[in-house]
Amino acid sequence: MDTAEFRKLIVKHFSPKIRELGWKGSGFHYRKPEENNVVNIFGLQGSRWGGTIYCETAICFDFMNDLAGLSFDKSTYASCLIRKRLHPLERTGGAWDIHNDQEKNLEEVNSIWNAFQNQGAKFYNDFANFPHPFDKIKPIDLQTSDNYKILGKYYVGNDIELANLLKEINLLLGNKSIAKEFAEIGIAGVNELGKKLLVGRKTKSYRETERHLENKIKELTIE
Repeated sequence: MDTAEFRKLIVKHFSPKIRELGWKGSGFHYRKPEENNVVNIFGLQGSRWGGTIYCETAICFDFMNDLAGLSFDKSTYASCLIRKRLHPLERTGGAWDIHNDQEKNLEEVNSIWNAFQNQGAKFYNDFANFPHPFDKIKPIDLQTSDNYKILGKYYVGNDIELANLLKEINLLLGNKSIAKEFAEIGIAGVNELGKKLLVGRKTKSYRETERHLENKIKELTIE
């Protein structure tokens, strides 16, 4: 069985269950907007080499586009800043296997559902009381940590985008002065990144990178 055939099993045996919980989507992509500006995202993906399936929980927000510039109703986990990979509860390792035997594949689908209900619920519950935990993050937290983790466990991996997110959240909450501090942190990060990337001859890729960095500074800037 290949990934496309496994996807059919997900559509038949997983999709109806998650839709009963208020989720929308089918196949390998699902989302559930909450009433607190948070949009819960769940996705599956086959490995590039075949034979395994990865599952990830993520969140995005209804007041800003995701990393790919998509609105929340088009977002998938791959373009979300905050995400967490699930793993089978029955064994170590972060992927589910695709078998040649149908019954074994149905067991894998059921295992994905169990992980979604267990690990996934814990992830989404961590953000169920928005603006918590983001309203507790201070500019100094980003300035004094190169590997800041939300709630001490969710490593974002992109300090510039995290600063931009916290800027937007604080603007939403009416904390413009704090939002400006996060904006300044993000802009400083872009400038530092530019020093590393904008070197050598001004080729086409140089110009594209330059435009990208300029646009990011514009996005971060608060008038």
